[in-house]
Amino acid sequence: MNGLHLRGSALVLLVAATLPAFAVTSTFDASAEGWSAQGDTEGPLTWSAVGGNPGGHVLIDDLTTGGVTYFVAPTLFHGNFAGALGTQLTFDLMQVYPGSPNQFNAEDVILQGSGLTLVYNTASNPGNGTWTSYSVPLSAAGWKLNSLSGSAVTQEQFVAVLSNLSVLKIRAEYQTGADVGHLDNVALVPEPATTLMFLAGIGGVVLAAGRKRRPAV
Repeated sequence: MNGLHLRGSALVLLVAATLPAFAVTSTFDASAEGWSAQGDTEGPLTWSAVGGNPGGHVLIDDLTTGGVTYFVAPTLFHGNFAGALGTQLTFDLMQVYPGSPNQFNAEDVILQGSGLTLVYNTASNPGNGTWTSYSVPLSAAGWKLNSLSGSAVTQEQFVAVLSNLSVLKIRAEYQTGADVGHLDNVALVPEPATTLMFLAGIGGVVLAAGRKRRPAV
């Protein structure tokens, strides 16, 4: 193996070390996977083996006494996720309510860590009786400190939170009045295929460069 290939291999290993090794996900196909709910809840979080997008999912009923209900991630989603910087937090949501829409705005995603609270407002609320897929950027742009009216988050603050993530919440309640929130397919970092494709691309560039520099026989 020549020096170029050795340097290329070292580059791939270096990039691999800085990327998430696997996807931290909850598909809810077999259980609630440790998720819970906080806020204006009628009872504990419910797991259903059917009705997801597809397969199983979790749901929570709104008590309608005030406050905002959130899905709360388990400890699997806690820790150092600095490697997820610049990727996406993805999930599927559905709300179910009777009658006409009476929607309200609130913090849709909440991240906490290193003594900081970051909040994000998605562009739209989930559909009534239909699944809506979300992709929230894991970078400072669009995030606010403490509330939707808070100051803009800096990249340094966002890295600090991702490096010591202790809370991940996703809003479950959007309707003023009775409603049920449904959650499925939460992923904090890219699927393994994404990382492998990225590394394969780097390897291809290195090999192509080696072929170009090889002297003609």
